Amino acid sequence: MWKNLAHMSWPCAVELLLASTISMINMAMVSNLGKEAVSAIGITNQPIMIPNVLLQAFCVGGTALVARSLGQGNNDQARRSCEQTMLLSLLFSLIFGVVLYFWGGTFVLWMGATDDYLSLAELYMRYSAIGVVFQSISTAVSAMLRGAGLTKLSMRFNIVSNIVNVVVGYVLINGFFFIPQLGLLGAAIAQLVAKVVGCAVALWILFTSHQLSVCPDIHAIFHPDFSIISRICRVGTSSALEQLTLRVGLIMFTIYIINLGTAEYAAHNIAGSLHSYVVNFGQAIGIALVSFVGQNLGSERPDIAEKYFREAILMGIVISIFVMIPLWFLAAPIASIFTNEPDVAANIVIALQILTFFVTGQVIQMIICGGLRGGGDTKWPLISTICGVLGMRMVMGYVLIVVMNLGLAGAWLSWFLDQNIRAVIIYYRFKGGKWKEITV
Repeated sequence: MWKNLAHMSWPCAVELLLASTISMINMAMVSNLGKEAVSAIGITNQPIMIPNVLLQAFCVGGTALVARSLGQGNNDQARRSCEQTMLLSLLFSLIFGVVLYFWGGTFVLWMGATDDYLSLAELYMRYSAIGVVFQSISTAVSAMLRGAGLTKLSMRFNIVSNIVNVVVGYVLINGFFFIPQLGLLGAAIAQLVAKVVGCAVALWILFTSHQLSVCPDIHAIFHPDFSIISRICRVGTSSALEQLTLRVGLIMFTIYIINLGTAEYAAHNIAGSLHSYVVNFGQAIGIALVSFVGQNLGSERPDIAEKYFREAILMGIVISIFVMIPLWFLAAPIASIFTNEPDVAANIVIALQILTFFVTGQVIQMIICGGLRGGGDTKWPLISTICGVLGMRMVMGYVLIVVMNLGLAGAWLSWFLDQNIRAVIIYYRFKGGKWKEITV
């Protein structure tokens, strides 16, 4: 089972690792423009993530239905699930893209963007809003491929997109020969170009690959099948509410940190990029578990599905231990890579050292949530998110940051409480075994 999990999850891990590496390289390039540029991207990413995570949430319903259908040997239903997942993604992304393009500046102003970087944030928002549409198509294709267990294909177009992002970003941010130095505008254009290229490659892989037995019919995509859509939404709605809760909580959490000052907020964004890098392997194992759990439940083997759960959790714990130790001791050298401003560097070190204490908890809850979603049980990930994000990160964040005046350390301590309470809740849901009885 470890071999099967590793075989399925390594492409996801490479994909996520590269994405995080590219994110850190981009952050390093942008950080040379100053903390205002870092803050502009950070505050823009919060509202722009709302449509992205909502689209991912409904794609969870598509992934679960594809995996369950393939486990049952029903290829026709799996194919129709792919088609309807793409239709939903297109409709949602067009609506959100328009809203954020015209009113995105209002969002960042409401969040507390200050005059020193407000105009930069508005500029970055407009390009990001256009990218939502192209990103949604790539997300839908990834969902189909992962449900079918074809994680290598998903890895390929995401790798292309990330490489384009860093190459174009480097050229446009810094200038190259006759190309002028565009600064933050260059970063905005680069991420949009990367999404367009990634979308094109994803569609090319989808419609030309012979590995996918449930390749959708391009004409059928635009013909709604409400029975399939309702099943996707039944699974995806709880996941969407989970992600919406998470994003609203993170926006409020971000407002707390913005009020600490530009240096603290810049440090939080840099440490946050490193955080995603550290826990990516847990997300990759969780993605692999979606397929194993869904297909085994579809073929009426809940005992095998549960065994995969247990082995995936153990794998995540072992890997997280090896990640935590160097993170603690290398916090200061890592911070020096991203900034030469002492106040920003000191805050990065504090954040990274607190991060070492919740890596394992977050990895456990990522893996279990992945398995539960594969079985169609999206309600309990929602419950754990409400308790963790709203109860711990928002309420305790206010206490630690505002009342006790602990600064960025208080913010990351509340993050520690959030991840660990979610891990406890979601683990007991797995232990209860009710996820085996969910109908998709």
